[in-house]
Amino acid sequence: MKIRPLAVLAASAAALALAGLVPGAAQDTPARPAPNAPAVLRAVVNEASGETALQTEIALTAVNRNRKPEEYRTGYFESAHILAKLREYGLADSATVDLPTAGGTTWDAEAAELWTVEPELVKIADLDEVPACLASGSATTDTTAELVYVGPGNRESFYEGKDVAGKVLLVNGPPEAARRLGVQKYGAAGLVGWSSSHPEFDRDEVGWSGLRAAPGDRATFGFVVSERRGQELRDALERGRKIVVRAVVKSRQVPDYKDQLTVALIKGTERPDEELVFTAHLYEGWAKQGANDNASGCAAVLETARVLKTLVDEGKIPPLKRSVRFLFVPEISGTSAYLRLNPDIRRRMFANINLDMVGEGLIKNQSYNRLNQTPWSLPSWLNDVMAAYYEWMGDSQRDAQEDGWRSGGVLAPTGSRDPFYFLVERYSPGSDYDVFVDGSVRIPGVLMIVWPDQWYHTSGDTPDKSDPTQLKRIVTMCAAAAEFLANAGPAEAVRMMAEITARQGGRLGAERARAERLLLGADAQSVQAAFKEARVVVEQAFAREKETLASTRFFAGDDAAAAAVLTGRLAGLDAGRAGDLRTLDVLYAARCRALGVPAAKPVPTKDEVRLAGIVPARTEKMGDMMAMWGLREEFRKLAYQAPPSILVAETELRNFIDGRRSVLDIRDAASAEFGPIDLLDLEAWMTVQEKVGLVTLEKK
Repeated sequence: MKIRPLAVLAASAAALALAGLVPGAAQDTPARPAPNAPAVLRAVVNEASGETALQTEIALTAVNRNRKPEEYRTGYFESAHILAKLREYGLADSATVDLPTAGGTTWDAEAAELWTVEPELVKIADLDEVPACLASGSATTDTTAELVYVGPGNRESFYEGKDVAGKVLLVNGPPEAARRLGVQKYGAAGLVGWSSSHPEFDRDEVGWSGLRAAPGDRATFGFVVSERRGQELRDALERGRKIVVRAVVKSRQVPDYKDQLTVALIKGTERPDEELVFTAHLYEGWAKQGANDNASGCAAVLETARVLKTLVDEGKIPPLKRSVRFLFVPEISGTSAYLRLNPDIRRRMFANINLDMVGEGLIKNQSYNRLNQTPWSLPSWLNDVMAAYYEWMGDSQRDAQEDGWRSGGVLAPTGSRDPFYFLVERYSPGSDYDVFVDGSVRIPGVLMIVWPDQWYHTSGDTPDKSDPTQLKRIVTMCAAAAEFLANAGPAEAVRMMAEITARQGGRLGAERARAERLLLGADAQSVQAAFKEARVVVEQAFAREKETLASTRFFAGDDAAAAAVLTGRLAGLDAGRAGDLRTLDVLYAARCRALGVPAAKPVPTKDEVRLAGIVPARTEKMGDMMAMWGLREEFRKLAYQAPPSILVAETELRNFIDGRRSVLDIRDAASAEFGPIDLLDLEAWMTVQEKVGLVTLEKK
């Protein structure tokens, strides 16, 4: 049994109390409340170890390494390590699962070096030293050729007056950006580029990159160097020096490779068929490595599993009534495949908490820990519950202005004493929660992520950038949330309603102000259209908030008392909606008087009436987001170019297609989220979806 110190926290019991959400909790705590009972929260904070999580991160990616060839056949080191730790922690219901591969082969590098041979022999890059130096997709070669600078290499003008055939191009950017012109059109032998996420922060980081040659394209290679080295080579060329390089690459296409994920389950005692699922991606392609992207997310999920199992076994927290599942996946593709292959498990899942890059030191990274919420197409209690944890952690990890007293230090022994800088933000795509919130799945999911990351997708993404304190805080929030959600019932549903209602005031106020700005900024020609859009903003805001409140029925069940509370709160929203719309009517009349135009009541246009009667419905072909990626070529063949307002909203437009909303309904919902969308532009987009076979358009 692990021996624990009696005092790990520099926090009082009051600081960890649940003021206002747990009966009897202290009312004078300076920290905002977290949803757990105080004793449970203290147990979680005491048990969560940032050092243990960091040790996992180090074990997975102490250094960037070139993957051993046998791993593609027998299984990957990372999966084996995670599975071994899960079983060491007592999670017997755990396994590594092989998935169907996406294609027949996958690319692997065995060796690569880049040298200058004139004017002197100098090694520029070596796969064994910096695996990021070779762009994935590079072909086997042994090429000696002159180096020619072509700027970014992505426009014809960069090649004017230059003979690049058979030469190696030096590119100010990723090699792929110059491949299509430089290699395919002008016959260059290969590419050397410099491109990284934050060269202004670290001039020596080397960005991970790739070549995406189509079948039949000329075989080539791409090396990536740091900004410092790339500019040294460029400056030498611009001073008139001739540079000859030798590029040696040994790569292969691996057949019958493994595609796998690791899964574990803590089975619920009373409602085992209702599952909360944690996800983190263990792989982002098989070649790329990264400590924070994304060993840190996996390390935190693993530590969350350990904390929950330990505390339940020791009787320090109640047994979990619902199940908690943990997935360590190939990013997005693995999550999508797992849900597709396990429809029974998918139906059990009621929420997803996705951990992406969570280990970074916030001050070191000049960054924030962000909570990205569900998209507006999927309002949920999950957003406000997780926001409560973020706000509790943020408030409790700072010195109070009045007396300098730290109200609740969740600190790792070897970690920083940084504040918990955080932001609660709208949905932003780019991680595994995308799979859950997609319109084909509709499981609410949130993303925990540190952004920006100054070493994102570069050779600099190593464990020294991580902070045990931040890892401990993430694990604390995740384990506490899991305990609360696994055990929540009608009483907790009522408290969730109170939390949601408290936050709704701010959200509805922001949308009301946005609607009023539309009116106040309108001129005589646009005031009527602005009034219509303002009403859409308000109507959609209240519709979302009603759906958010109603989603707590999952926990309330058929409890009559909770249902009565919900009915009352929904009625309150209806009254608020009516009041806000009356206020808009008054403001519209006043604005029209000021502009000297009549305050004509807007009436539906013929197109609005027509498209209010057309309901798009998904077909099986639409599938999930991975299916959509596979349809890109079909869309290209149609030569349809969506306007910017459609492009920015495209994912959500698909999510809003549910067989109930009309084209006009979808237009209004998406316009509230992204700004006004032309109805006929949306009709044209829907027609394209119909041509590809993704939707049917039915008349009401």
